[in-house]
Amino acid sequence: MKRFLFLSLAIASTMAMFAQQKTIHVTPDKAKIYVDGQEVGNGTYSIKFNRKTDFYVLKFECPGYITKQVKLFKNNPNKTIAYKMEKDEFFFNSVGPNGNPNGEDAIDVANKWFEVSAKKGMTEDKIWKRLMGIASKYFETIEVRDKSAGWIKTAWKKKTFSSQIVRTRLEIKINTDDDDQLSYKVKIYSEVNNDIDCFEDECFVQADRILKDYVSIINDLQYKIN
Repeated sequence: MKRFLFLSLAIASTMAMFAQQKTIHVTPDKAKIYVDGQEVGNGTYSIKFNRKTDFYVLKFECPGYITKQVKLFKNNPNKTIAYKMEKDEFFFNSVGPNGNPNGEDAIDVANKWFEVSAKKGMTEDKIWKRLMGIASKYFETIEVRDKSAGWIKTAWKKKTFSSQIVRTRLEIKINTDDDDQLSYKVKIYSEVNNDIDCFEDECFVQADRILKDYVSIINDLQYKIN
């Protein structure tokens, strides 16, 4: 009986020793793997637990995929753990500082004010009608329409992908800094939420890209009032 107990304890001890090392596989295999903030490899990595470590924070990054962060616990019974990254649909349906995967030109306007000058001789009344027309063309709801202040602000408009929610809004203000020529400041707000089950404001973060649906806003502004 004692011999059996000793053998059982030895087997359990051996199993526990091997359980301290786990191998992780990430899809796609070119994804960068970070362990507690430190880059350790791509696609596959074997991680060892010491007696004082109960878990590691893993992060996976890859262009065109949503960054994934998880905790890997020592008591996970699996020796091999596979993680799959979700495709970043927002990335493929938007344009930013580095252009678009489909070869579209770079546009660096997301969440930044840019200026549009009005044609000389065009009245503020006519400009206002055109600006309202542009805002209404892309957004169903206008939250602020203050003609006297030259201020337009739309409500958020959301677009849902399989693993993401993207929201966009437009704001236009008359530029009071320019006394020589009538001009307007414009901002296209763009935020992404990579947790499709969360709808709170804190789940959205600013993006450096805008959906392709709103790129033509810039052309409309330049064509109709510039």
